[in-house]
Amino acid sequence: MIYLIFTSEGFAEAKGNIIEDQAGLWINDNILSASQLTELETQNIPVTILNSQVKPSDEKAIITIVEKIEELAKSNIEILVEYS
Repeated sequence: MIYLIFTSEGFAEAKGNIIEDQAGLWINDNILSASQLTELETQNIPVTILNSQVKPSDEKAIITIVEKIEELAKSNIEILVEYS
């Protein structure tokens, strides 16, 4: 399972589930603090920082990222996307 998060609010809401599910996290840059990154690393949560800022309402950018995640996963994977 992978969580695709774009805002600090979205991360705050999903954090417990991400850790519980031992899910991967793809997230906008400058959302996570150093201590949050360390906590996720301690929990063995793989974190991928997006190359460019994506708005949670930018459907085209979101589809592009989802396609990239699916390509890299090389298997059927559940992706939960923050969307507004």
